[in-house]
Order: sequence, then structure tokens, then C-alpha cells
Amino acid sequence: MSETTNAIDAIAAPVSSPGEKFFPKFEVTPELVAKAQELVALYPEGKEQSAVLPIIHHIQEEFGYVCPEAMPWIAEMCKSTAIHVAGIVTFYPGIHRKCPGKFHFRVCRTIACALSGGEELLPYICSKMGVDPAEMTDEEPMVVSPDGLWSLEAVECLANCGFGPNVMVNDVLHSQVTRGKIDDIMAACKKELAAERKEAAAAKKEAAAARREARAAAAAEAAEATEPTAEEPVAKKTAAKKAPAKKAAPKKK
Repeated sequence: MSETTNAIDAIAAPVSSPGEKFFPKFEVTPELVAKAQELVALYPEGKEQSAVLPIIHHIQEEFGYVCPEAMPWIAEMCKSTAIHVAGIVTFYPGIHRKCPGKFHFRVCRTIACALSGGEELLPYICSKMGVDPAEMTDEEPMVVSPDGLWSLEAVECLANCGFGPNVMVNDVLHSQVTRGKIDDIMAACKKELAAERKEAAAAKKEAAAARREARAAAAAEAAEATEPTAEEPVAKKTAAKKAPAKKAAPKKK
């Protein structure tokens, strides 16, 4: 077990990222287990290992990236080995071993996009995000802004060569991108974030009000159960009036 753990640490050592605050921390929940079992069930018996990549994609979608802690669990679900999962995670450039920012920009750097202006976009986007392009290396192609809001990486191809330069933001492809269009995209991202925060604040306020109402209702119910009602003595008094008076015993002569 220790050898497997050391191998994973050597291949996919955890890398902290400011983007982690925008994603939930990896946790094995009943919902996650059910989804993994659903993906494994798509393959015949004895071929469970084929579900490794689909589960990796699902984990990245849920948690932003594939952390080392997730790899042994994926291997267990697919009857594989942790080192096999780590090999897949490190092989594909589209699989993140580091948490991206909330808005992840992928800029195409192939010849078609580069010649149409894509090469000039990278330094401009870096300046807008406040990141250093020199931090993007072959070992760590992604760079994340200090506030965790943005992340950037250069990719080989976005399969839209006739309409470059191409930039993909999260899962949305933007074609014929210019500096002005980058400004518009980032403004739209900030607007989306503001709307999400406003909605979250309203939901939090509503939940707090619901909790207060529930506490007040519980307190009122408890008080009503312990406090004597005014009807009890009145009922006793009425019963006493209705009861026939006892006749006095006759005096003995």
C-alpha cells in the first residue's frame, strides 16, 4: 500500500491552487458512489477498468480537478490499481491535477490560430488576469490568478481551425477572438459571478428566516404544552354548580 501511495505522490503530487475556494473538496458521498457504479455498469463484467476515464471526467466536473486522494478510490471502484489511474490522469493534458479558477480559459496555440492572432492573445489575457505567462510550463501548463477567479492554459487544438483565434472558457467555445472580445467575455464572467453570489445570499437569508420561524413555532408549541389553560378551572367551577346539593340528614327526635 505504501509503495502505491509513494508512486502516486511522485507522479501526481498535490498542488495547491487559489481556485479551490470555488469548488467543493473531494469527498466520497453516496451520490458519487452511485454515479461511479452507474458508469462501471456500462461495461461488461471483467472490463470494469474501462470506466476509469469516464469516472475521472465526472470527478473533474464535480471537483474541478482530480486530486491524488481520488485516485485509489477510482481504482477500487473500477477493480484497477491506483498507479494505473495515476498514469491516465498524468497522460491526458485535458485532465487537471491542479484546481483551475472558476473561469478557465484555454487558448489554442496551433498554427492556424497563432497566425490569425492567437499568439498575441496569451500575453494580453495574462495581463488581464494578473498572472505571469512564464509560469506556464510543460510540467505545469495551467496558471491560476491569485484570487482564484481565473485560470489559463495554452492547448494544441480546439477543432475550429477555420475560425481562429479560438478560446474556450469552461465549456463554451469562442471563435475569432480579439482583445475586445476578451474584455467582453471577462466582463460577462464577472456579471455571472455577481448574480451567483446574489442568489446565494438570498438563499442563505431565506434559509435563516425559515430556521427562525421553525424555532419560534417549536418554542410556542412547547409553551402551549406546559402552560395550564384557563379552561380547566372554569370547567371545574361549572361542574361544581351543576352537581346536586347534598340533602341535610333529618334531625333525630
